[in-house]
Amino acid sequence: MDFGNPYIVTDIPLVELTANLSIGVVLAILWAYIVGNATRLVVDQKQYLPIFLLLIPTMILIITIIKSSIALSLGLVGALSIVRFRTPIKEPEELLYIFFAIAIGLGLGANQTLPTILTFIIISATFLPSILDKRKKIQPSHSLIDLSISKNTEKEFKIAEIEDELNKLNKAYKVKRIVSSNASIEVLVECANVSLSDLDSLTGWFEQKGLEVDIAFTDAARIIT
Repeated sequence: MDFGNPYIVTDIPLVELTANLSIGVVLAILWAYIVGNATRLVVDQKQYLPIFLLLIPTMILIITIIKSSIALSLGLVGALSIVRFRTPIKEPEELLYIFFAIAIGLGLGANQTLPTILTFIIISATFLPSILDKRKKIQPSHSLIDLSISKNTEKEFKIAEIEDELNKLNKAYKVKRIVSSNASIEVLVECANVSLSDLDSLTGWFEQKGLEVDIAFTDAARIIT
C-alpha cells in the first residue's frame, strides 16, 4: 500500500490470490463439516456449507483488494456503514461460527496463511469432544416430536410419564423444550430414527391415558431451540 499516494492501486498477484482462495475453500468445507456435527442447535446441518463457501472466499477477495490501496479501504468502510441486516442472528453460537469464518477470510486475505491454518487446527481440535459425544448420544438421522397435551381433562398427568414411554421405544432421545400453560403442556423431543409405528405407539399410549394430545413430527428440521 502506497501511503504517499493513496489513490495508487498496486497489481494483485494472481498466483497468491488463487492459492489463498483454494485454501479458503478447503477450510470452508472443513469448517462447515465441523460446525454441522458439533453444534448443539437443532438445524439443518447442510445449511452451513453454502454460507461458508461464499463468506470465506468473499472476505479473502475483499481484504486482498483493499490492502493494496488506502482509498479502497476507506471506501469499504463507507459502503459497510449503509449496509443493514434485517434478520438478526438470535443464537450467539451461530454468531461465533460466522465470526470465525470471517477471521479465516481476513487471515488468508492478509496473506497470513500459516498462522490462519494453525489457528484453524487448534480451534477445530477443541470441537472433537463435542462431535464424538454427540455421535454417541444421537444418530445423525434425527427428528423432532412436538407433543401438545391438553389440560382440559379430568385425568392427572405428569411430565415424567413421557420419559417412561420414550424409554420403551429404545431410541436415543433428548428433551429440547418444555412449555407449560394453563391450557396445555408442550414438550419438544429430539429423537433418533423415529418410525410411523413409534408415533402410533405414542398416540395409543396417550389415548389409553385418556389424554387429548396433538403430535407434530418433523424430520431434519431447520428449527433453532
